[in-house]
Amino acid sequence: MSRALAVFTVGLRGRKLRVRVVPTEDDVDAECRRYEGRRSASSRTITNAYFQPPRNNWKSAGIIVLPADGRLNELVPHEVVHAVLYRVGGVHTTSDESFATDVGRICASILRQIARRGIEVTP
Repeated sequence: MSRALAVFTVGLRGRKLRVRVVPTEDDVDAECRRYEGRRSASSRTITNAYFQPPRNNWKSAGIIVLPADGRLNELVPHEVVHAVLYRVGGVHTTSDESFATDVGRICASILRQIARRGIEVTP
């Protein structure tokens, strides 16, 4: 596991969602391969960021791993959607307002925490 530039938690429906920001997309890809049990990168697309669901920890909402050199304005919302969907178990189109609110609030919180730590968020 590479050394993280930032590690912090944000709230997700009463649970703690842990966020790790590592230096590069290559670091994210290496961590994801270890998590998934894959040894080589073979000829596939690199993993730019990922969500890891909690393992037997009812207090956790999981972990999001992000690259400091990545497109954070794109990657944060993408991974937050995975985390919120995992937490709520699915969303119906007639009741998606709380889902959208959760995603927006958590994305804003994560991006604020990243900026506080001096990591530049590029468009």
